[in-house]
Amino acid sequence: MSTGTKLAIVTGAGSGIGAALTGRLVERGCAVLAVGRRAALLEALAERHAGKVEPLALDVGTEDAPARLVAALGGRAPGYVVHNAAVLAPAGPLADLRREAFSAHLQTNLLAPLFLTQALLPVLARGARILHVSSGTAHRALAGWGPYCISKSALHMLYQCWREEVRERGILVGSARPGVVDTPMQAQIRALDEASFPDVEAFRQLKENGQLATPDTVARFFCWLLFDADAAQFTERENDIRDAELAGYWQGA
Repeated sequence: MSTGTKLAIVTGAGSGIGAALTGRLVERGCAVLAVGRRAALLEALAERHAGKVEPLALDVGTEDAPARLVAALGGRAPGYVVHNAAVLAPAGPLADLRREAFSAHLQTNLLAPLFLTQALLPVLARGARILHVSSGTAHRALAGWGPYCISKSALHMLYQCWREEVRERGILVGSARPGVVDTPMQAQIRALDEASFPDVEAFRQLKENGQLATPDTVARFFCWLLFDADAAQFTERENDIRDAELAGYWQGA
């Protein structure tokens, strides 16, 4: 990748929103360090964007992930970081939740964004933007999704804490809700039974009725936030793709 090209890091880049966002970032002139657990998907992504995408097979929830990510940069200064990687499991009643399963969940959904950002701070370009991928469940509880709701709620507070701590460094931290998107995670949701997730039928109906957003639509929204939204818009509140006031800005971008 060219050293003169602005570098973006996307976690969870192998499929869904992450893969679509990688393509949009390339269109906007970025080189992308595409991070994910599944090497084959990342290699295929890199082939589709020859010379613009560097795959890094890495489980962001592991303790050595921050050091490995910084090492992969080789001294380059990223201008954009998108914490997109997340897991839904374990689903089911909190009464049945096992401690080790909840701990593993938090490693990906909360600890990874915290400690990856911490490790990247010394090497980020001034004016860099860090985007947390949030969820409506950060603000609304769903029975059967306890770990996911809890981790996304904590991620929302993490964005706010980082925002306050790094603004004097010229680094912007934002958070965005993508809505309900047609991704592999949604397929996992529809496969749950009602005992694990009582609202599962509503999500099946969203798919059947064609009401899921496409990953590319979300990627366009995220690119608007990363490239075009002003600093206050990016940082001061969580931006929701379903916000009608924002549609006129990003849908035409």
